[in-house]
Amino acid sequence: MVKNRHIKQLFTLILVGFAVHVFFGVLYTPSNDRAVSAKLVDSTDIIFDVYNSNAIESETTPVTAKHRNGCLKEMKNCIRVFNTSVDYSSAKQIYKCVELRVPSQENTPICVYDPAIDKYVSKYILSTGSWEYVYVQTVLDILTLHPNLEFLDLGCNVGVFTVSIAKTGRRVTALDANRKNLEMLTTSLKMGKLTKMVTVIWNALSDKPETVQFKEDKENVGGLQMVSDINDTSNVNDDNGSIAIVLDDLIPMFGNKSVFIKMDIETYELKAMLGGKNFFEEVDVKFLFMEWFHHRHTAIGLQIIQFMTERGYSPYGPSDKFMARPLQTNHRKNWPLDIIWMKDLNKQPSKRKTVGVIYAVVMMMCIAIFAIAFGFVLCAFVVIFTH
Repeated sequence: MVKNRHIKQLFTLILVGFAVHVFFGVLYTPSNDRAVSAKLVDSTDIIFDVYNSNAIESETTPVTAKHRNGCLKEMKNCIRVFNTSVDYSSAKQIYKCVELRVPSQENTPICVYDPAIDKYVSKYILSTGSWEYVYVQTVLDILTLHPNLEFLDLGCNVGVFTVSIAKTGRRVTALDANRKNLEMLTTSLKMGKLTKMVTVIWNALSDKPETVQFKEDKENVGGLQMVSDINDTSNVNDDNGSIAIVLDDLIPMFGNKSVFIKMDIETYELKAMLGGKNFFEEVDVKFLFMEWFHHRHTAIGLQIIQFMTERGYSPYGPSDKFMARPLQTNHRKNWPLDIIWMKDLNKQPSKRKTVGVIYAVVMMMCIAIFAIAFGFVLCAFVVIFTH
């Protein structure tokens, strides 16, 4: 009888041990999600180190083939990070460097073109000390309310938004296809002691990796457009074209960060979006500021609306500081010249909903396992103390 009791107690202790093992295993074993998050954070840091050591220096007569060899290593497509440590202050396209007025900040230097070839942006800066000052103020107000947002300037031109945002102490990633713009931006950043706040990328954006050619406006440098699907690229170099990447290529730079995007790439916005489907899924894009007047009356405008609304974004006018009155999509022809897309927390993309459901199911399974383990322990103690 005593022997049977000892066997029961031994068996009970084994059950208790098993239950405790399961219990602590569920609580303390890292999940796959945690492992992925850690990997993303680490890889982001590594990638920024790679940028610093592999940045591309602009030359007087750059050779595209050479710069293709200078693409970031271990990246699917040719991401070219511009070397901001080089002195480009003697670049011939720099007409003058003047003080840029930044809302709620001290003025900071910005370099501009001869107004004869840049009759909008450079001419306006030379005459007023600013460009799209009200829009810059709107963006800064939004960023102030969201201190964790990074700023991604797609089509930075001479850098009005990049320089202004960096001046507030915010990290900025600036992308432009035009080498001359980036030489001027680099000079502005160096003069304003803002170089460390900005990562500069020398690429165009498209819906596929390709070589694009420039379609220039001789009186408006900022109106530079891209020509895609070129059959013969032998005559394309870094003065009259660029290497296009897709927005998805930038995912490793941002990982699990939240981002405000300013997109001004002269009618190429839809192509950039179509090349960034995974970017919008994997990166938390809170806001997207873009030109709209090109798209008011076009089929492309309808496609942009469809792309953004399907991903849970609503359009607002920049003057709507509180984002209280979304623009009506059936009145798109009357929308303002520029608009801001804001992610609606109540309209999350289906993929995110699926992830949320899976997470809830996993948590319920963990609770169920815990309940079973607790039941084993409770039964074991009942057996021990009743025999």
